[in-house]
Amino acid sequence: MHTKLHINISQGIVDVEGDTDLVREIYADFKDKLLNGPEISTQATPHQNPSEESSDAALPQKKPKRRTTPRKTTKSESGESGVIADSPKMDKHLDTAGLSAFYDQFEAKNNPEKILVFLKFLVDECEIVAPNTDQVYSCYEAANERVPKVFSQAFRDASGRKFGYIDYNSPTDLVITIVGNNHFKLDMKKTAE
Repeated sequence: MHTKLHINISQGIVDVEGDTDLVREIYADFKDKLLNGPEISTQATPHQNPSEESSDAALPQKKPKRRTTPRKTTKSESGESGVIADSPKMDKHLDTAGLSAFYDQFEAKNNPEKILVFLKFLVDECEIVAPNTDQVYSCYEAANERVPKVFSQAFRDASGRKFGYIDYNSPTDLVITIVGNNHFKLDMKKTAE
């Protein structure tokens, strides 16, 4: 008779297949260790015999470390402090003189559309190859628009499935997508003249 035993105590897996007597013997060997001892992991390799499992079974399994997401910061070219999307700063070197005329041509009804218009201004009018979130923040301020409460989330929304206007990889890596270009050229409502 073929028997299978699978125990998962917080990923200290014991997986045994074979004769009923063999499974009982291995279970008896590891019963106390499973309930009282350190976490163990026994997984037979495809070429391994079930009777060979008992020799490899006592190896302790390391607990995986919890991964934390680091805050994304980068040094600017001028050597100033990094760009952080959650706490944006005004870019004092950005010339926003033509922003009002450019921005007033469009009826941006939500933050993803506003970010798209600001990025088009930065790329096309200011000729900035790689705009960052601080420059978009400066555009919000210069256009006298309400800044989103969670600033970095507005970029995630603009790059999400619903809109997809930009690729937001980091505060210094903002790229307008094909969807964003098409929306800007063909679908953005222009203000009535």
